[in-house]
Amino acid sequence: RRRSATAGALGFIAFAAFSSLNGAAMADADMSGRAVMDETSARHDAPFEFEQQEMTLIDASGAEEVRTLKRYAREDDAGFKYLMVFHAPSGVEGVALLTWQNDDADDDQFLYLPSMGREIKRIAKGGKRNYFMGTDFTFEDLVSEDRDKFSYERMEDGSFDGAPAFIVEVRPIDEELKRSSGYGMRRFTVLKDSFFIAQIDFFDRRDRFIKRQVATDYGPVEGREPMWRAATLVMENEKENHKTRVVTTERSFAEDDVPERNFTQRFITSGRHLR
Repeated sequence: RRRSATAGALGFIAFAAFSSLNGAAMADADMSGRAVMDETSARHDAPFEFEQQEMTLIDASGAEEVRTLKRYAREDDAGFKYLMVFHAPSGVEGVALLTWQNDDADDDQFLYLPSMGREIKRIAKGGKRNYFMGTDFTFEDLVSEDRDKFSYERMEDGSFDGAPAFIVEVRPIDEELKRSSGYGMRRFTVLKDSFFIAQIDFFDRRDRFIKRQVATDYGPVEGREPMWRAATLVMENEKENHKTRVVTTERSFAEDDVPERNFTQRFITSGRHLR
């Protein structure tokens, strides 16, 4: 599949794995930037995933707003579907973002705001660069990635937390995507021994730095090696002087925890998404 569920920002806390020393050496010598990202996706995308999370918004003064949410992901013949649902505090309770991946078209995104009635709003292409619910993640960050619409250039190798890493610069090459995206470039730091995406730097269309996402508390998923997951992501927005921290408190890869009915507009507008 050309798509990557791991390349997006919150797309999500899904990264990495182990490789042999020989495999790492071969990768070091021969892998292109696209090959690095293909390998990351191939190792670490899961067809079914449920996460319960605590999200903390931190402003310039250090004041914090804590939210709880659930995230569902499920793969079908068309690609991945995602649902994010806020459960607390009361000001955001019931807010939901539904995303449908389309293999041959732009992803569809729908935002449900209970305070605005029972209508669910489609996010327009031009709106995907806007920030989502006061966080430091844009709507664009919360979709999967069609790798055929981007270039992946492997740069000079670097490191992360003392470990050798691939550095891959990602730019949109699809003309429509260039117009709608808020980013001119993203720079991925991928650990060599595990193909774990440890850091993503985001740059605007003039290649000016905007924000950085860093994964912490990461490691292999028991019984699902070589898959890794991170318990914590922090997106620090230098431009806005704001941070968003996401901590996963519960995770499941069971199909029963992400039933197909969850990914419909009717499921959300009926209120069943809060049960």
